[in-house]
Amino acid sequence: MTLDDFWPRWWASCKMLRESTLIGYESAYRLHLRETFGHVPLDAITVERVESWAAAYADRPGACRKAWAVLRSMLRKAAKWGVIAYDPCSAGVGLPSPKPYEPKTIGIRDVKRMLRHFHGHRIEAYAIVSAVLGLRRGEACGIEWEDIDLRKGQVRIRRSVQYVHGRTITVQPKTRLSHRTLPLPRFVVERLRQIRRTVHGRGRLTGTLTPLQVARRFRSHMRLIGLGHIPPSNLRHSWATNALTAGVDLKVVSAMLGHSDIGTTAKYYLRPTWDVYRQAMKTIGASILNA
Repeated sequence: MTLDDFWPRWWASCKMLRESTLIGYESAYRLHLRETFGHVPLDAITVERVESWAAAYADRPGACRKAWAVLRSMLRKAAKWGVIAYDPCSAGVGLPSPKPYEPKTIGIRDVKRMLRHFHGHRIEAYAIVSAVLGLRRGEACGIEWEDIDLRKGQVRIRRSVQYVHGRTITVQPKTRLSHRTLPLPRFVVERLRQIRRTVHGRGRLTGTLTPLQVARRFRSHMRLIGLGHIPPSNLRHSWATNALTAGVDLKVVSAMLGHSDIGTTAKYYLRPTWDVYRQAMKTIGASILNA
């Protein structure tokens, strides 16, 4: 059985995944795997063959790793179902290393400046919750006014809104721990109460705007107020970095971000600032002198 022959069977097993995930799988297979492996028998896909394919992606490590994830899933499933005796790539495959990514973040002072300049903007409520809660872009777009309890000062994260194939869809949050209730600072509660009166407290915080339209308006306004090219997703990175700088425990940061694994928080989101390094050295220096 070739990989092309196995594709429909494997694809049928993926139907419970998010639509956006399925679109990514399909495009990865069509664009990066079919031409090289589609005609190849499953048991003939070896580590050597895969690494030879991967070598051609030296300048596109991200695309390579996404496509490899699809191929690996197919091979594992084929072995699990007894289509092949074992996963031929189970020993591990060498892939091109991803380029270091350092998302541009903004500090506490710039967050305050951002919130001040978004005052009265159509997506002000969205900008507020994104900046002070470290939400995923889809989570922030999915918040409805009924999810916010201004009396208790908290917001429930219960859904995520995505823009897929030219339409807006509503899905469950990314992980089980992404279903969470987060407290709101007092100044946020007071401002949201004012905004809510103007929109009569119905529907999403973003109104009828799609996630794509929200992102465009956000980036445009950030450039307008002099904070540069900061996509909405970077507010999440900024929140994590600022929380660390403020001394919030890593476990708390991870839980508030809705991560299932604290390692994800440490690896991808926390970027210690110079002030944190300097304070650490003061602490170390003091301990040496007082020893």
